[in-house]
Amino acid sequence: MKKKKYFLVCAATVYTFITGFNTVASAESRVSLYDFYRSFELSEITPTNMQKWPYYKYTSTHWDEYGLFGTVSILAARSPTQLTIASTPFDIEQKFRADRTIAVSLVSTQTKGFLILKDNVVLGEFYDNGYSREQTQLLQSSSKTYAGIITSKLIDAGKIDPNATVDSYLADFKGSAIGKAKIQNVLDMTAGLLPASDYHVPGGEALMFEIEQGLKPGDPTGHRRAVINAKTQNPPGAVYNYNDKNTDLLAMLAEGVTGSPFNKLLSDLFDEFGANSKGSIALTVDGTASPSYGISTTLRDYGLFHQWIAEGKAPKSFYSSINDLDKDRLAESEKGKGLAAALGTTITYASQAWVFPKDQMVLTIGSYGQVGFSDLETGISVVFQQDWEDNGVVSKMEENVAIARFVIAQFGAE
Repeated sequence: MKKKKYFLVCAATVYTFITGFNTVASAESRVSLYDFYRSFELSEITPTNMQKWPYYKYTSTHWDEYGLFGTVSILAARSPTQLTIASTPFDIEQKFRADRTIAVSLVSTQTKGFLILKDNVVLGEFYDNGYSREQTQLLQSSSKTYAGIITSKLIDAGKIDPNATVDSYLADFKGSAIGKAKIQNVLDMTAGLLPASDYHVPGGEALMFEIEQGLKPGDPTGHRRAVINAKTQNPPGAVYNYNDKNTDLLAMLAEGVTGSPFNKLLSDLFDEFGANSKGSIALTVDGTASPSYGISTTLRDYGLFHQWIAEGKAPKSFYSSINDLDKDRLAESEKGKGLAAALGTTITYASQAWVFPKDQMVLTIGSYGQVGFSDLETGISVVFQQDWEDNGVVSKMEENVAIARFVIAQFGAE
């Protein structure tokens, strides 16, 4: 068979970044593929550069070694889902746009893992950048949806009232601004917290919290204390503002009402969707879990999680929440309108998940290109694990959306 060669061209231009889906233009966004492919020694990796090219393609698959406060295991399912391989694999050399194939797109977006699942059948699977089926990848903010699902399970079980306030469950939150927010507000990122998009700004809201989480070096003062002392700028339910403190608060809440550590609750969830491999979750300076960014899982288990959602097996309250557009505060905002223009569809946010309501599609989105799609109409999941050059790159997110739509249209019609 004649080998095909792929040539990549990177223009010296300023990319537009989306951090937590907040668009920011940065002079630091001038990068080249040399930065990604450059060889390095492991001794070069530091807490400061471990999320930058070229090092991140290694640290993202070895977060148990690089999370500054360590990690704790998430168990595989006791009865793992049995997957089979499609007799005719998905052809990644077909064009999904007039000017490029899926293969070229996957390589140019630094995709290390790409998977298509339906009815427990692997319809397509792709690995690159030294990644393999047995390895795990840090999901970054795609971890948030796992916390939203666990909270929804507790709502279905009657252990949490989404209309109750945080301080009605957590006594040490009484008197705090965030304590007055309803659980549903926390789930929907409408608790009134400050927007947290300043991951690279010294002293920024997001960067300072990442120190507590073990993502960046610094002088932590206490993870739980940082959430309790979180500043608010809007009344609960009024405005959508993306902030990791919402998600880590959900873990504190889940642990408080169940008496179980969060990794145990995640192990129970992995058991439900039939995870084939164990994963892990990063710990904070307090020694507690951080689901706002810290879950590491294999590509197949990421796909199984999304397939489980696509098949309607997630908690009932989760689906009720994502379909309740009246409480959404993202789509109506300038940010939401900008996203709709960039992605070609309305996008909403509910219960720690992104939603394309017109497409009936649920998304998880994490920094550096951890992107998953659950198509509620067909039961198909399409997931990407990537190593972008920054928290968010609009053009690469657009590629993911275009490929996912192409795949779902192709297999959904069968």
